Amino acid sequence: MTIKEILDFGRQALAQAGIEHPGFEAEILLSRILDTDRVYFYTHSQEAVDLKREAHYRSAIKRRCQSEPVAYIQEKKEFMGMEFFVNRDVLIPRPDTEPMVEYLLKYLQLNYPKGAKILDLCTGSGAIGISIKKYFKQADVSLSDFSAAALAVAKTNANQLANGDLTLYHGDLFAAIPQGETFQVIVSNPPYISRAEMDRLDRGILDYEPYMALDGGESGLDFYRRIIGEAHLFLEKDGLLALEIGDHQADDVTDLLKNNGYREIQTIMDLSGQIRCLTGKLSV
Repeated sequence: MTIKEILDFGRQALAQAGIEHPGFEAEILLSRILDTDRVYFYTHSQEAVDLKREAHYRSAIKRRCQSEPVAYIQEKKEFMGMEFFVNRDVLIPRPDTEPMVEYLLKYLQLNYPKGAKILDLCTGSGAIGISIKKYFKQADVSLSDFSAAALAVAKTNANQLANGDLTLYHGDLFAAIPQGETFQVIVSNPPYISRAEMDRLDRGILDYEPYMALDGGESGLDFYRRIIGEAHLFLEKDGLLALEIGDHQADDVTDLLKNNGYREIQTIMDLSGQIRCLTGKLSV
């Protein structure tokens, strides 16, 4: 088949499956397999695609027709200008998390220009912590996760994107962190979807992304209660706790922060204008 013919096949199959942007996604999937950009398809539309790559593309289209996210099919996702390896052991990094990382980078440069110790709790792919290390090289960054499989993905990304210059901890939240270890900044994007919301998630999320990384308990606040209640043992005085939150959780998480001795609560908006992150300084 030629590039034009195989793209026509992909577009048609994705359209029939109800994929919202079938032409764009057909091209994105082929660009990865042919290791080229999408412009190439229009200048080489009659070029033949070998049978091995054709089979690979057909498999990718079939997976996408079953609602599997493109990031898992391609095993990559761009975040903060870097290409992260992802698989079904980790959540797919979202652009809406980037404003939180950008805020932390500015905060660190202003308050700790010579460097700081940072913990990325519930790290998943490592996107947050590795991005901080990449753009604030003087940071001493640790990544922690309950899932050994997720931590293996984070290690791969740390090696590829930050020369492996990070510390990894495996365990249940702060139980993984050695006693006496303290940080200037603790950041976390924990599971925060409530049980009622879990049932309403898009199939591409619910069927493919790790349930454990999504489920925040009955109210969606279980992990915030634990993290905020224990973080003071690992934060230096005036240390910063930064938490990604779900829609409509700002008031509840703000109350938890204030009730546990945090002050100067700041909100960070995501790309759609929703409050997506809260930060607070430890004052006790």
